[in-house]
Amino acid sequence: MKIDKFTNQRQMCIRHLSDFNLKYTLESGQSFRWNRVDDSYYGVVEGRILKILQRGNTLIIDSSQYEDEAIFTSHLSHYLDLHRELASILAVVNVDAYIDRAINQFWGMRILNQELWETIASFILSQNNNMGRIRSIIRSLSERFGQRLEFEGYVDYTFPLPQTLADVGVDEIFACGTGYRANYLWNAANNIANGELVLDALKQVDYPDAKHELMKLEGIGEKVADCICLFSLGHLAALPVDVWIKRIFETIYLRRRATLREIQEFAKSYFGEFVGYAQQYLFHYAQNHPKWADAEHLALRDKKK
Repeated sequence: MKIDKFTNQRQMCIRHLSDFNLKYTLESGQSFRWNRVDDSYYGVVEGRILKILQRGNTLIIDSSQYEDEAIFTSHLSHYLDLHRELASILAVVNVDAYIDRAINQFWGMRILNQELWETIASFILSQNNNMGRIRSIIRSLSERFGQRLEFEGYVDYTFPLPQTLADVGVDEIFACGTGYRANYLWNAANNIANGELVLDALKQVDYPDAKHELMKLEGIGEKVADCICLFSLGHLAALPVDVWIKRIFETIYLRRRATLREIQEFAKSYFGEFVGYAQQYLFHYAQNHPKWADAEHLALRDKKK
């Protein structure tokens, strides 16, 4: 991977990428802030608008602010998970013909390492919600309590800080369409603002401890905690089990109704330490294939790699 800096200091280029697909990564349901405009993706990442375009094995990145080359490229590479050996990870979880089909169709999809506070807030809001509604609520909160950003005519907003949401209170958060989740979001913001949950400390602990700490917050159960661990903290052993993942494992793998614990135990035993990547490919495949559970697909499960 080679990184070049252009003269205006707002545009950079990452060349010679391997095993990376921007579209699959940003459209796979793990992030709620990216919008496609023509062939580029615009999103807000830690206080700036980024515009990212992939051409073959090259990424062209424009930023709404002037960047320090070393800091920016290191941060973006971490955010997009570019330093991880994806082929090695997928080789571990590619254990049958079913997931092999998912992996081959969406090869290059990576799991993002997103900013921790916004990920906590976003997945609190994701409970019993659909993608469009989640995006709308996040946009409303950001417009009302974040800072306005503009780049090349594209307007977006930073996500509000924990202290900001703690100060405005539950009623103001509720007014953004959050519903019953308003109290959960305010509680998380307040705990972070007053130091009861220290985000930097959370980044330093292992997966079980991180999940345990997150689940101390009101309104964060196993699924939300696992989403945060997987999509922000880099714990690839995390397995978020939502309605889709439960249905996939019951239909394709266990062939029966199963408890959350049964699904977790089977999935971790079957796919191993990178089960988080396995679930993401299975989830995205099912989301894009109406016939993901037909007879042809069911037969794939029994064909070992």
